[in-house]
Amino acid sequence: MVSNRLTRSGIALALATGTIMPGTVAIASSNAARHAVVPAIATADLPLGSMYRVVEQIGARSLWQQGIDGSGVNVAVLDTGTAPVEALAQQVVAVVDLSNEAGVEEARFIDTFGHGTHMAGIVAGATPGADPAQAAAHPEWFMGVAPRAGIVSVKVADNTGAVDITQVIAGVDWVTDHAAELNIKVLNLSYSSGSTLPAATDPLAYAVERAWRSGIVVVVAAGNDGRQERHLSSPAIDPWVLSVAGAEALTADKFIVPYWATSGDAARNPDVSAPGAHIDSLRAPRSRVDIEHPEGYVSDQLFRGSGSSQAAAVTSGAAALLLDARPDLTPDQVKALLISSADATKFTPALAQFSGAGLIRVDVAVGLPTPTAVQSWQLSDGSAPLSAARVGGSTDLLGRLIIGETTVLGTPWDGTRWTGTRWTGGSWDGTRWTGGEWMGTRWTNSSWTGTRWTGTRWTGTRWTGTRWTGTRWTDTYWTGTRWTDTSWTGTSWTGTSWTGTSWTGTSWTGTRWTDTSWTGTRWTGGGWS
Repeated sequence: MVSNRLTRSGIALALATGTIMPGTVAIASSNAARHAVVPAIATADLPLGSMYRVVEQIGARSLWQQGIDGSGVNVAVLDTGTAPVEALAQQVVAVVDLSNEAGVEEARFIDTFGHGTHMAGIVAGATPGADPAQAAAHPEWFMGVAPRAGIVSVKVADNTGAVDITQVIAGVDWVTDHAAELNIKVLNLSYSSGSTLPAATDPLAYAVERAWRSGIVVVVAAGNDGRQERHLSSPAIDPWVLSVAGAEALTADKFIVPYWATSGDAARNPDVSAPGAHIDSLRAPRSRVDIEHPEGYVSDQLFRGSGSSQAAAVTSGAAALLLDARPDLTPDQVKALLISSADATKFTPALAQFSGAGLIRVDVAVGLPTPTAVQSWQLSDGSAPLSAARVGGSTDLLGRLIIGETTVLGTPWDGTRWTGTRWTGGSWDGTRWTGGEWMGTRWTNSSWTGTRWTGTRWTGTRWTGTRWTGTRWTDTYWTGTRWTDTSWTGTSWTGTSWTGTSWTGTSWTGTRWTDTSWTGTRWTGGGWS
């Protein structure tokens, strides 16, 4: 299996607006913004997967009316970045780029794939100027689950969705190291490595447990490998974190287990479920998914997708609401409240190996007494070989196949475990990635102007030599059938397809698309010129 190549390395960190100096972190200022004037929408016309419906299904809107809307809580979305779209303009407070595109000026920070924007919208997207307390009367507004929470966008994957396990681990570690200064209380990780290593030795499990013990609620996707799969993979296999399965709504009150849901094995099942089928969230215009899967298009603002990725994002927003209402809760207590308040009667049938304790009800969770919850699972030591945690092929930043105990940078992974805040061997020291300082400039050539990028073009003739890495995001279905023969098998975002039919006629061979090589210097009207 082939993967992404990049000739320049480095990471980048910046504010969503403004600039910062190298080596520093800052939070974007909040400016008043007007919301767009859009046509009125009849509530009855909204699909069950609209965010208006989703927030009703989990009881979030009743909390908004009490002033509980995520204010004061920042959620790190470790994903493919975020696109400069209007409904994230006031939400994204800081961005960092640890992906293979960090050294590419036009792509730095930007969601060139489309997955991260979709997740961030579910967590905390909001029409600028809209008041969550008044949202019941305005179905035309877009509102994520926690519309006043902040988003810290941690980009680790490129325009193919490609990411190496070392980049994901480094992203989790970055969030842990910067949580206090950026007020990060929740980490959304809609990702599956595909590894079935025991959590007690898995390197990624070690990283997410370290985040959890530092006070961050880590929400992960249970996976979309299908009902025949009887084992969660990493990081969902880790019993410390909050693993979320996707649920498909039949009505406002009844749900079924989707056919793509991964089954637990009784020893480790998903903890809870959340709406995850046919979810309409924010579209990343001109991203790879947007261009190649027009069947997912809902409107200039919205795109439709399905999977446990979306369910995890819904639950991350719910966790932000809980922490807004009760900021002294520990991660163990947040997990216990969401589990104890989940409603198994919503499912027909209710099967714990697929749906955990049931569908989350954040309004019920907020009202429950504070539990005495202290988890006591075996701690991971991360001692398994990195090569065992890396499922599927991957290449480093120089395009060389990563073999054995080697990072994406091509440097040795010495000791196979974390020591404090760095990799042994010096690759990650909390302030820079080897060979790449923080490049704290503003979003290059992109501004928050509604549904499109202004001034952004791809200079050159291709996407920095991209190839498929066989990795996957946990949102595997974009409302339809799965990717034929390309179900992101490896260290990916556990997703399977984008609304509708499979890839046809555009197979990916080597470094270019067969019959559709990158021959232009910019996007023209949604295609390549």
